[in-house]
Amino acid sequence: MKSLVLAVMGLLCSMSVSADYFEVDGIYYNITTDNTVAVTYRGDDYSSYYDEYSGEVKIPESVTYNGHTYSVTSIGDYAFYGCSSLTSVELPNSVTSIGASAFSGCWSLTSVEIPNSVTSIGAYAFSGCWDLTSVEIPNSVTSIGRGTFYDCPNLTSVEIGNSVTSIGEWAFYGCLSLTSVEIPNSVTSIGKYAFNCCHRLTSVEIPNSVTSIGDHAFAECYGL
Repeated sequence: MKSLVLAVMGLLCSMSVSADYFEVDGIYYNITTDNTVAVTYRGDDYSSYYDEYSGEVKIPESVTYNGHTYSVTSIGDYAFYGCSSLTSVELPNSVTSIGASAFSGCWSLTSVEIPNSVTSIGAYAFSGCWDLTSVEIPNSVTSIGRGTFYDCPNLTSVEIGNSVTSIGEWAFYGCLSLTSVEIPNSVTSIGKYAFNCCHRLTSVEIPNSVTSIGDHAFAECYGL
């Protein structure tokens, strides 16, 4: 009897997992609401598989599974974490958020276009993207989170949208190739270590809107 109960419980658990997690055309999704999904990683944990995504990835605005169509509205936490062979990703206009560490450790990622629909970018979302050279943060984004571009040594160009009100701690730490950055008038705070170790940063204009700059925000910026 006990074996039967355990078997039934196992079946129910597997049904629950399969109902919330699925794969279509090589992209994995979690169901977030009745009509929306988030792009996720393969397996039960983000470290279960490596390089499940590689090359060029295009994420659709919607996906159909078991006869039901879902809108793709977010890139989940750790979705592409450690996918070192991923070279580019195209995000649809349906995406409104990029989760924490979503692209962290994507060494070969050279380009990503953040659509105007995105309003939030999680902590360390693009940290360790060594081959990323430029990024444009759209006007829809209101804050650049902690460590968003931490340790992106080849990042040379950053365009910050004029709706961003805060640049988080460690946001651009270790972006060794960054030579200049234009901070819009919407920004009121720059977190500690935000541009620390940006060795080639030669100029920065801080607008009158900024009321606080954290400790060591521009430390070791030898080119200033």
